[in-house]
Amino acid sequence: MLDLLAPQSRIDPKVLDVDGAFAWWYLDLVDENGDGLVLIWSFALPFLPGQGPSFEQPSLALSVYRDGQVDFVLLTELERGEFTESGWRMGRSVFVQESRDGKRYLVGELDIDTPKGPVTGTIRVEGPELAAPQGATDGAGAVHGWSPQMGIGRAQATLECGDWSVSLEGECYRDRNFCTRPLDQLGISRWVWGRAAIDGALLVWYLVEGEHPSSRVFVQREGRLDEVEVQVEYKRWRRDRYGLRWAEGIQITGEGVDLQVTQGAPLDRGPFYLRHPVQAVLNGKAGRGWGELVVPDNLDQAWLRPFVNMRTQRLNGNSIWLPLFAGPRPLLRWL
Repeated sequence: MLDLLAPQSRIDPKVLDVDGAFAWWYLDLVDENGDGLVLIWSFALPFLPGQGPSFEQPSLALSVYRDGQVDFVLLTELERGEFTESGWRMGRSVFVQESRDGKRYLVGELDIDTPKGPVTGTIRVEGPELAAPQGATDGAGAVHGWSPQMGIGRAQATLECGDWSVSLEGECYRDRNFCTRPLDQLGISRWVWGRAAIDGALLVWYLVEGEHPSSRVFVQREGRLDEVEVQVEYKRWRRDRYGLRWAEGIQITGEGVDLQVTQGAPLDRGPFYLRHPVQAVLNGKAGRGWGELVVPDNLDQAWLRPFVNMRTQRLNGNSIWLPLFAGPRPLLRWL
C-alpha cells in the first residue's frame, strides 16, 4: 500500500478534500552528540483523534532531544493552514522551499503558542536534490504516497521559549507522506520505519506487517535512491510500558546490503507510537538517525482519548494537565 513518489512531485490539494485523507511533511536533525529534533507539519494528522475533514485541520508537532531525553515537546492544532506558491503557512509559522543549482532549500520561521509562552525561531535546511527513484510516480492515483524530499543534508535550528533556548546543527532528512484513506484502514498492523546517514548518504527502511507485508530498503547511490530487495531479522525484543513490542536490533540483508540497526530506548512513546534514536552500520560504515514504530489499529481508541488530550494543545480548550506535558523541559516526559 506504499507508493513511491518522485522527490519533486506535488500534492494536489483536492485529494485532501476526501474524508479520512491526511498529509504530513517531516523534517529531522541529529548532531554529532546524538541531540536533535523532529518537526512535522500536517493536515489531519492521524495521530490526533477527534479531528474533522482533513484540509481544514492543520497541526504541528515539534520535539527537541538533548542528553538522551525530551527537552521540548509540543503537539498542537493550528487555526489555519494553506499551501503557498513556495511552501506552506501554518498558523503564524511559514515554511519556504526552493530548488536551485542541484540543491533543495527549506527555511522554517516558527512562531507557535505553548502553555509556557510562544516558541519562536528559525530552521534552515540545505540538501542535495535526488533524481526520481526507479518506479517512482508523480502521485496521480496513489492511495498512500511517500516521497523523500532530498538526500542527507545539513540543518541549523535556533529556538527559544521564555528562558529556554536551543541551538542545533547537524545532518538532516526530509520526506512527505499523504494518503486518501485513514491510516487504520490500510491493512497495516505494524509499521517500522527508520533512516540513517552513513558516509553522507541516505538510507531508509520501511518494514510493514499486515495484509500486504513488505520489507523495503532504499539506499542513496549516485544521486538517487535505489530500492534493494532484502530479508529482515529482528533481535532482542523489548516491551514498552504501553505494551508495544519493539526490537533493539534489526538485521537487514540483501544484494550489496549488510545492515545492522540498533534502536535505543524510546524517547517519545505511547500506545500506538514509539520514536527511537538509532545507530546503523551498513557494510562496515556507521551512522546515526531516527526510527519509529506505528501500530495503526491502536489509534483513536475511546480509552486513549483523555490521555492524548492531556498532551495535545487544542483550539477549543485544553486539559488542565497540558502544561505538565508540553513546552520546554516538560515535567512529565513519559506519555
